[in-house]
Amino acid sequence: MVAMKVIGAVLVILSTGGMGVYFSLILKERIKDLKELNKLILVLRGEIRYASTPLPEAVGNLATRTDGEFKRFLLAVEEELDKLEGRSFNDIWRGCVEKELLDTSLNKKDKLLLSRLGENLGYLDKEMQLNTIDLYITQIQGELDDAMDSVKEKVRLYNMLGVMAGIFITIILI
Repeated sequence: MVAMKVIGAVLVILSTGGMGVYFSLILKERIKDLKELNKLILVLRGEIRYASTPLPEAVGNLATRTDGEFKRFLLAVEEELDKLEGRSFNDIWRGCVEKELLDTSLNKKDKLLLSRLGENLGYLDKEMQLNTIDLYITQIQGELDDAMDSVKEKVRLYNMLGVMAGIFITIILI
């Protein structure tokens, strides 16, 4: 009987500790996604600025250059742009952000910033598009800096809270 209680206590502590590790991994994954997104937007800016590539073609080129989380998103944007159904770039971009980026670890604010990027792309002149991209890069860099500053503290906090919650539950059950 005592052995069953000990095994149960160990399992509870391990499972809650595992939950803490899981939540800390989500934080680290968000940083990875933000870095990848920042890199992709920088490449998009280069395509528009130096190659003077039209936006639909630039998005397609970007999709072929990446193998990460955002490839499906970029391919969906390119596919919708190729359909020529009369929808604006903003509608297509926003719809693809909402539909294709569900599996990423980006939070609501990150997705909102990305959606806002699409509002000003596609119909402005080249310089205004580049200014919009530069503004977005500044915003996403700020989010990335904030996330990186707090990740060490939060990872440790989540891990400790997981273990402490397990100990607390174990004490209550025993």
